[in-house]
Formats: sequence, C-alpha cells, structure tokens
Amino acid sequence: MEESGCFEVYASMKRLKDKIAKKLNISENLSGEIVFERAKKNQKEVEPIIEEFAKNLAEGIANIVNIFEPEAICIGGSYTYHTDILEEKVKKALKEVKTYNNQMPEITLAQFQNDSGIIGATLL
Repeated sequence: MEESGCFEVYASMKRLKDKIAKKLNISENLSGEIVFERAKKNQKEVEPIIEEFAKNLAEGIANIVNIFEPEAICIGGSYTYHTDILEEKVKKALKEVKTYNNQMPEITLAQFQNDSGIIGATLL
C-alpha cells in the first residue's frame, strides 16, 4: 500500500527505525541504538530502506531550498548518531535532486546532536 502524508511519514528517523525493525523482524519497541546496530550488521538487507529514506530526505530538503532559499541547512536529532550508515547515501541523493537554481546550500550536522532543540529552547 502506498503511503501518503507529511514529510515526517517519509523521512523521520522514527519511521526509518520502524521500517528497519520490521525488515529485520525485530521489535519496533527496541531502542534506536539497538535497531541501528542490527542494521549495520545486516546492511545489504536494509540498504533499499536506507536508500529510500535518503531519497525522501533529499527531496524534502530540495523543497525547503526551493521555498525558503536558505544559505545552509543543519540536520540534527537522532540522524546525527547514525551518519555512518546514512550520510553517504544522503549525500548521493542530494546530488540527484533538483532545485530551482540547481544549487544546494551547505548541509551540516547539528553540533549538539539530539540536544540542539532543547538547548535552543532554553536560550529563548
């Protein structure tokens, strides 16, 4: 069945974790750390899921670029903990998407990883 919905349906880390857990036939209730460790051990099996995630994330980023024209995009959250299996696929996917001016802004990782949102909120 084809999924539809917001960007989060296609490119959230929770959704990626759940898809990997389902593919590896392990509980979706396990921590992301455990699920991604198993994904690393079974990379060939989960590669299509990671490639789909990377493509969806790249499309979402291209949409953000086309709408807001940012100079840079910073990716945070639990993504920053799993760059070893995600980053190369996402970089490749970003090269394949098109933006209105055929340019992608600088893409960086959040320095404070998953704590960036909390730190930013406390500074308000």
